Amino acid sequence: MKVLVTGAAGHIGKNLVKAIHQKYELVLTDIKQDDELKQFGHFQHADLAVPEQVDELAKNVDAIVHLGGIATESTYELINRSNFNGTYHIYEAARKHGIKRIVFASSNHAVGFQPINQSIGPDALHMPDTFYGASKAFGENLANMYYQKHAIETASLRIGSYLEKPSEHRNLNTWISVRDMNQLIVCCLEADEISTDVYYGVSSLYNNYFDNRDAALIGYAPQDNPEDFRKEIENVKLENVTDYIGGVFTNFGR
Repeated sequence: MKVLVTGAAGHIGKNLVKAIHQKYELVLTDIKQDDELKQFGHFQHADLAVPEQVDELAKNVDAIVHLGGIATESTYELINRSNFNGTYHIYEAARKHGIKRIVFASSNHAVGFQPINQSIGPDALHMPDTFYGASKAFGENLANMYYQKHAIETASLRIGSYLEKPSEHRNLNTWISVRDMNQLIVCCLEADEISTDVYYGVSSLYNNYFDNRDAALIGYAPQDNPEDFRKEIENVKLENVTDYIGGVFTNFGR
């Protein structure tokens, strides 16, 4: 399988390509140059906001792992250019070139204003907490439209806190380890059918925030457990825990 990975120079992207480069033929891209990536696949510098560059990337590709874009809150203008427009260009290129499988890096911030302690599932209503979160909700809705019109399947991963290990109380419900993130993406690439499924990018199938048991249906079996780190963070100052899943992101712009 030939896989295009956008945002390959980012934290998630680089760890992913190091783990899977022997399994797939990789086309790697990022807006910043990264010579290290050349040892893991064919690297092509590109700006996802430029449709002609995205179109070139998508030629002869079987699937796309779309990690590219701004990964935190920013101005609307920057989020619009990189996340809204960039994601649209990915789907248009997939349509044009007949690519039928996309793994989309969504975010828990697409549902950031959902209250904590109710364990929401994949059908939870979009309640974005930021322009960033709104761009991820947009991406999930775009995926639904392209599936209905063009039969492009998408696994939207509402990623929580991608860290080496949990560092605060909120992470007991939002943390995903490096190897679990890699595993989840591979499960999405290899699944027989995903239509427009939503999975939570956390190292858990069920916790106080997320009901992620649907991910088990495609073979996801987290190897790491945030509870293993509970004692380490019990004495950490309580922070970033609000009444909402999005944590401090729900306070941005107020």
